[in-house]
Amino acid sequence: MPATSHAPATRTEVEAVLRCTSTRSVPLFMPAIYEHKAWFIDSTPSAISRSADLLTCALLAEYEAVGPDALVVGVDVYNLEAETVGCKVTFYEGDDTSIPGIRPGDHVIRVGDDLSRAPLPNPTKDGRMPVNIEAARRVRAALGQDFWIRGALSGPFSLAISLVGAEALFLACLDRPEWVHSVLKYADRIIREFAKGYIDAGAELILFDSQASPELLSPDMYEEFVLPVTRDFVAWAGRRGVRDVPLIIGGNTTPIAETIARTGANNLLCDFTGDFDEWSAVCTSAGRAMRRNLSPRLLEKGAPDEIYETALRESRRGRDMPGFIMGTAVIPFGTPTASLHAVKRACRDAAKS
Repeated sequence: MPATSHAPATRTEVEAVLRCTSTRSVPLFMPAIYEHKAWFIDSTPSAISRSADLLTCALLAEYEAVGPDALVVGVDVYNLEAETVGCKVTFYEGDDTSIPGIRPGDHVIRVGDDLSRAPLPNPTKDGRMPVNIEAARRVRAALGQDFWIRGALSGPFSLAISLVGAEALFLACLDRPEWVHSVLKYADRIIREFAKGYIDAGAELILFDSQASPELLSPDMYEEFVLPVTRDFVAWAGRRGVRDVPLIIGGNTTPIAETIARTGANNLLCDFTGDFDEWSAVCTSAGRAMRRNLSPRLLEKGAPDEIYETALRESRRGRDMPGFIMGTAVIPFGTPTASLHAVKRACRDAAKS
């Protein structure tokens, strides 16, 4: 049992929230902890991202220290798929806690390339996919079937940017739209291979596609390029038995909220810069769960009392939504655990008032 104030939600409780059928009074608590996992075991993001042993220890330490209602198996969540097909990732040695990243300019696809025979990864042996899959399998064995464990996947547009480069891909959206569709379909095929490994390990899925935010990609382009491939992935996951797929797009996604709801993903993100009221109206109308994020700066720099009051206010705003989830933006490495406990305590107390 985690050393926090109440037990994590059961699988049945999580599924009820994601499917908007919950009568649960306490909001689910799902903080975004990726590179910060390493902090719980006095390690570094680069180290735990390359070792199934360390990643498993970090995940279980996160569970014990924080007591979230779900865990995400992932550290540098946008790199793994691209790495398996040739992109180079920079890692950091010693005590350097920098986050691994694709080397700038190191892209493996040129605009116009024929991708019909492009390679697909084997998730059991290529790159670091086996690290995440083995960690998911071990954590599932340790925590049992009743706890919600999700394997991190890049979204199709974010993966395409890693493969092609941002500038080249954005220009191709204007000049070579049919080719962009082909590269997104290739990205989707890669993601599906990774997803199969997670599913076989007993994990659920979570899709990250923040490069498709309207702060980078126009709403019309999201609908033209990203919506179809994302919708196809969610439908494919459903056929593989994964009924609940969270879709995480950071930033102010209010301009595309209604379009995101059409992807079929049933747990959508209203980031801390998004409009709560507009997003909640969209999710309520579409029957989608909504995760509301707190600012990472607040969690890193704010006093626990300030964090608690902010989280309490946000939790109260969402308590009439059957699919409301209290979340956070990505937790910076080294964030005090007391800050996370303050959010969880606010979730509990929101149900009392």
